[in-house]
Amino acid sequence: MKEIKTNKRHNTKGKNILPLLIKLVLCMAVVITAGYAVSGNAKSSSEAVSSGVETSESGKGSIDQGNTARNEKIKIPVICYHSINKDPSGKSPIIISPEKFRQHLQTIKDNGYTTLTMSQFNDYIFGDKPIPEKSVLLTFDDGYMDNYTNAFPILKEFNMNATVFVISSYLDGDIYMSPSNIKEMSDYGIDIESHTVSHLRLSELSYEQQFNELKNSKQTIEKITGKPVISIAYPEGKYNEDTTKAVLETGYSMGFTIDRGYVGIGDNSTLLSRLCVDYTYRPYNIEKILKKTAK
Repeated sequence: MKEIKTNKRHNTKGKNILPLLIKLVLCMAVVITAGYAVSGNAKSSSEAVSSGVETSESGKGSIDQGNTARNEKIKIPVICYHSINKDPSGKSPIIISPEKFRQHLQTIKDNGYTTLTMSQFNDYIFGDKPIPEKSVLLTFDDGYMDNYTNAFPILKEFNMNATVFVISSYLDGDIYMSPSNIKEMSDYGIDIESHTVSHLRLSELSYEQQFNELKNSKQTIEKITGKPVISIAYPEGKYNEDTTKAVLETGYSMGFTIDRGYVGIGDNSTLLSRLCVDYTYRPYNIEKILKKTAK
């Protein structure tokens, strides 16, 4: 500013200001050019966020770990299943037929959603990594044998990720999956996480009992899969303050309830909501869950 004022004084004395005007025009051109460059870089950065996730047509995505941007407005539906089987009675709410389950996955695929791994989900809610704008986490509670015989082949057919919360003392290879079953699924890429040791209502146990249920189940599953267990689903969705404390003390990063809702950055990681579905859910209902995702 001082130089310009000085030159203005020189101008009042009748001196040639043409060199100054040329210099000023050139400076303005540099500023405008820089502005366009910044704008262009911002656009490229935005495009990098959206392209930072490689999503196959079937919905199993791999996230570009080099991209640290994320959309804090994304809310993720966490769908909760139990048994995927034919129900002779047709009245059990937690049993969904394989045909209907396939229709659910087809709906997820048709709507362009990516099924997340538990690690990708964890990284997102803690604000560390990006995810596709259309993301969903598929979970199964209890670890029934039909998760291996019926659900697993359909998940592979659609090339989709999922998480199974198993009860570590129930791995009998009959009603529930065996250690070899969950090892095979884990090796394929299905996440095997904890549903405690004995499926007791945590809210009715002492802190020490809850601590042992969480710690021992985590250790058992990790020995089988060779992978870290980072999340737990509370049996029957029951929990209290001791539960959330024990979750963190035993080395989990996340705890899942069956309180209905969506999950996003900033939510309490020990009280994550889910959307439990039953045998009445048709493709329309699954699409409705996906489209209600808050933006």
